[in-house]
Amino acid sequence: MYVKVLYDNRAKRGLLSGWGFSCLVDGKILFDTGEAPHSLVENMDRLMVDAAGIKGVVISHDHWDHTGGLWEVLKRKKGLKVYACSAFSDEFKDCVKESGGRLVLTDRPRKITEDIYVTGGIETDYKGEKLVEQALVVKGEKGTSVITGCAHPGIANIIKTVKKQRNVRKIYMVFGGFHLEGLEREEISGVISELKALGVKKAGPTHCSGEKARRMFSGQLHENFIAVKAGHIIQL
Repeated sequence: MYVKVLYDNRAKRGLLSGWGFSCLVDGKILFDTGEAPHSLVENMDRLMVDAAGIKGVVISHDHWDHTGGLWEVLKRKKGLKVYACSAFSDEFKDCVKESGGRLVLTDRPRKITEDIYVTGGIETDYKGEKLVEQALVVKGEKGTSVITGCAHPGIANIIKTVKKQRNVRKIYMVFGGFHLEGLEREEISGVISELKALGVKKAGPTHCSGEKARRMFSGQLHENFIAVKAGHIIQL
C-alpha cells in the first residue's frame, strides 16, 4: 500500500506547491484536492497520475484549500464518486452534482475499498461556527494509518476516534494537516506527547501544521518523523 502526495505548500523540485493538501491512496482514491486546480492537475501529469484510474475522491472538509482542484478532476473523469459529509454546504454539494460527480454522503464510518475507510464527520467549533471534518483511514502492511486534511477537530481527537472505530491499539503513521500553526511550543509539545501516548509511531505534519511544528516533530520523533511534501511516496 502506498500514498503519493500530489499537493502541499512544500514540494519536491519540478513540482508546484500551494496552500492545501492532496494525495492519492493505493493509486485509486484521491484525498482532498488542494487550492489551485492548475497546480493539482499539473502535478498529477508530472507524477504520471491519470484521472481515469481514480475510483473516488474523499473530501475532508468544505474549505477552499481542500476542494479547489476537485472541479478540474471531475472534468477529467465524469461520474466520479465524491465522498463528503452532509454538513458540507449546499453550494458544494450542488457543484459536485452539476460538475458530473456522484455525491456519496459519509456521516458515519464507511468502507471505501477493502483497506480504505473514512471516519465520517467529526464535529468541532471553528471561528464560532460548526465545522464537520472527516479523515481517511488506511489499513496497510505496516498497520493502520490516518490521513488528515486540516484536523480542525484536533489531531489527537481524530486518532482517538479512529482507534475506537477500528478497534486498534496502535497507529503506524498519521500525516496531513494538523492545524498547529500559530500555537506556542508548549502546546505543540503537548500534542506530540499525546500522540505518542495514543500509540502513534510515525507522524508527518503538512500544510497548516506550520514550520515550528515540523521542526518540533522532527526533533522529538527523530527517525519517526516523516518530512512530507508534494512528490513524496509513502509506504504504509
